[in-house]
Amino acid sequence: MSILHSRSAAAGATIEATFVASSPRRSSWLALWSSDDPGGLLRGSASLVPGDSPATATVARRLGGDVVVDHVAVRRVPMSAAIDLLAGPPPLEADETASFAAWRRAIRFALSAVARGRLLPTVTEEGHDGWRLDPLDADDRATLGALALALPPAAHAAVDDAGRMPEPLVLVRSFVDAVADAFVRTSAAPIVAGSVTFADAEPLKVPHLRPWVGEVTAVHCAGSGLAIRMEPSLDGEGRERWRLVVQFRSREDPSLLVDASAFWRAPAELRARFGHHAEADLRTGLRRASAVCSAFHRLLDHVSPERLELTTLELEDLLDHLDQLIELGVDVRWPSEVVDVPIERRLIVGASTPGDAMPTVNALDDLLEVDWQFLLDGSPLTKSELATLAAAKRPLVPIRGRWVRLDRVARNRLREGTPPLSASDALAAALGAGLTLDREAGAGGSSGGDGSSLPLGETEGANDEDAVEVVLEGAIADLVDRLRNLDGAREAQEPAKLAATLRPYQRRGLAWMSDLCDIGLGGCLADDMGLGKTIQLLSLHASRGGATLVVCPTSLVANWEREARRFLPGTIVHRYHGASRSLRTVEDGDLVITTYGVVRSDAETLAEFGWDLVVADEAQHLKNPRSRTARAIRTIPSTARLALTGTPVENRLSELWSILDWAVPGLLGPLATFRHTLATPIERQNDPRATRRLAAIVGPFLLRRRKTDPDIAPELPAKVERDVIVPLTDEQVTLYRATTEEVLADLADHDGLARHGLVLRLLTALKQITNHPAQFLGERGPLDGRSGKLAALDDLVRAARGNGEQTLVFSQYVAMGRLIETHLAAQGVEVEVLHGGLDVSKRAALVDRFQAGTIDVLVLSLKAGGTGLNLTAATQVIHYDRWWNPAVEDQATDRAHRIGQTRSVTVHRLVTEGTVEDRVAQLLANKRALADAVVGAGGEQWIGNLDDDDLAALVRLDK
Repeated sequence: MSILHSRSAAAGATIEATFVASSPRRSSWLALWSSDDPGGLLRGSASLVPGDSPATATVARRLGGDVVVDHVAVRRVPMSAAIDLLAGPPPLEADETASFAAWRRAIRFALSAVARGRLLPTVTEEGHDGWRLDPLDADDRATLGALALALPPAAHAAVDDAGRMPEPLVLVRSFVDAVADAFVRTSAAPIVAGSVTFADAEPLKVPHLRPWVGEVTAVHCAGSGLAIRMEPSLDGEGRERWRLVVQFRSREDPSLLVDASAFWRAPAELRARFGHHAEADLRTGLRRASAVCSAFHRLLDHVSPERLELTTLELEDLLDHLDQLIELGVDVRWPSEVVDVPIERRLIVGASTPGDAMPTVNALDDLLEVDWQFLLDGSPLTKSELATLAAAKRPLVPIRGRWVRLDRVARNRLREGTPPLSASDALAAALGAGLTLDREAGAGGSSGGDGSSLPLGETEGANDEDAVEVVLEGAIADLVDRLRNLDGAREAQEPAKLAATLRPYQRRGLAWMSDLCDIGLGGCLADDMGLGKTIQLLSLHASRGGATLVVCPTSLVANWEREARRFLPGTIVHRYHGASRSLRTVEDGDLVITTYGVVRSDAETLAEFGWDLVVADEAQHLKNPRSRTARAIRTIPSTARLALTGTPVENRLSELWSILDWAVPGLLGPLATFRHTLATPIERQNDPRATRRLAAIVGPFLLRRRKTDPDIAPELPAKVERDVIVPLTDEQVTLYRATTEEVLADLADHDGLARHGLVLRLLTALKQITNHPAQFLGERGPLDGRSGKLAALDDLVRAARGNGEQTLVFSQYVAMGRLIETHLAAQGVEVEVLHGGLDVSKRAALVDRFQAGTIDVLVLSLKAGGTGLNLTAATQVIHYDRWWNPAVEDQATDRAHRIGQTRSVTVHRLVTEGTVEDRVAQLLANKRALADAVVGAGGEQWIGNLDDDDLAALVRLDK
């Protein structure tokens, strides 16, 4: 359906919605019509809204002070499509009408009830099979009532043949039942069910199933349910016996539970709370229970069944069929003072090597030794006791002179043994991330209102997970204690070899890295760009005695070499790059600088050297764990590994996994498991528990400081950011509209990857058009008067030069950079372009000239100039076009706004008015917040997944 975002098809028009229930239920549909008359409910043409075939509906609307009945053109949307329409995201444009909002709330309730299993079969008055929402508890019924009270007139405006509007509660109830019926009738339903009855897309005549449906309804929708309380007793010879006590439990108020003996004598007001057919409900429950357990036959012989002394055989029979009784809805309860609490388990984490041995970076999987302990009353169970419990076929087992009840989940757990546990899970649990093991949906009742008994295998207040105690033993306890204290708060003194004075936060970073390396583990220093990660790493190298290998992008080799010679004047620095590269003269204490490209080709050679540290600078180059680069660098052994990056997460959390899995192998477990348990819940559901767990795991191994942190911000000058909204020229408008209309028309003929590629090609074309028509058309000129952005750039550069300031201009496109260079050079501006085609020496020379003040404007391609460069001579930064990834844009800005900058920096983002750039700019503010939470969606790939209507709304040109 493309109906989702078509609600503003006509100026001032909105789309109203009402539910129309016909018979049989499968003919139910949502009626949609246009309304642009503030005084009425209905007016307009159904052609505004796609849907089923056009039709008419008789509706009521207000005209002045009167209510009149009209025949109105509507679109009929079948329930299967209405579910997608109402359950999907809210429309991009226009305020949601009250009728739409009302049915959106109703469908959320219906889908929630379906998810909770509130589904029962039914047979309609005409004899068709169907589904309805039941059994509903008191909260559900209250919600239905509230939905009905909140239903606006337009949402139930359709009238029947007699001219009557439906009652809101009746209509809402019909609607949620129709949703339940439509939702389960998928194309796979007949295959799963093994029958077309209650599963086929079309209703079937099944009047012969009415008795069965009636019995199911009586069991699940009864006002009261059967409960039995088991209590010990002594026979005449002093032997222990068990007594079965019959109880009534109110379905309306599950906390209301009374013995049958008290129920027969209770006042009418109390008995009414168990439903008008409580006695019949009890008989039905006993009759169903007797089908699986012989003891209940004797209870059926009593006019008013109250209790039963069980024989040994009857007790054995009850225990053998306890699970079936619970499945039938019989609440079986045991006294808490006789039946024990559940078997608990705890995790014992120790070192697999004796003594005080500490791990190395490549040995985390071999470091930890994991054992499980099962406890009863806080005391570990012996192997023989565990074997007895595991072999038990009954839920009530005598052990240590007491009865221990094991529900089905507990029995399965004991039989299956302890679950396997990875080193990452064990270390995460030890670090305080907790270890929770999913429970199966076990049988068993709920605790009674009087608190006298507890369900077997559960503890009072238990939730859907088992919290597992973690016990640390031996050297692991000391290791974990040291890791927990790696909070970046301790400051280290600068090494004697360092020819510089570190700032306080840099000394804290040095101490953090030193502690990690001393332990033998790695980590990721994720300071914002410009905070001095390079000098912190050089300080670490100077404080250790081994050789360090620094792997960085080609553009940063010269920068690393220069910084090393500046801050560590006595250190021998090798550039392992070029045709004559060699490691023959490298010794302990030396610093070796190489590139990711060399690592790919020389991994075996580099792996033969005994490195103390291996450092990955701009570690986002490792974000794809399947890339040749990521695989190659993993083969180089070292005492410790450190990743340096200002953006540990650019697009998705799997990038963080890839970086940390290199620095601390095994920390986050296998990638598939990480995605399932952490990445997906955080990225899609913003799961707070998963977020806290991830933070606890990575906390000791990732040090993240931002320029806005209170103890860092005073050391940096101000940064002012502004969007510069510029108009399009007439030529740009013409090109923009023609390109948009042409590509949108072609989308209907493409799907899958072809459609995705077409969308991305459209976005590239629109970006180039908004940059300059000459870029889009592949022309060299003329340039003046054809682009609103270029005119704005002229003004900004002119103002900067007038104030004696230098400017950085970033663009995604080298071709656009060349056009800007040509344009500014013609005006006498000293301008150069830095792009990926320049070799290392030319880039270094260009940076030196800019820093020396001989270049007014430096134009940089975002990919080549967005990281690693120190360009603090600039105080003006212009983003000529947007990358649509806040993290990448921030990296580019940080070329000027970084440690060493002494003046405020102004950032200008050029945005063309009314275009796709303008709309995406509004989204980037939200995305920037997500990136700060280590969650985001980068670049423009997400746009390719939009449907046709959403895409058109995003790229169309405002008037």
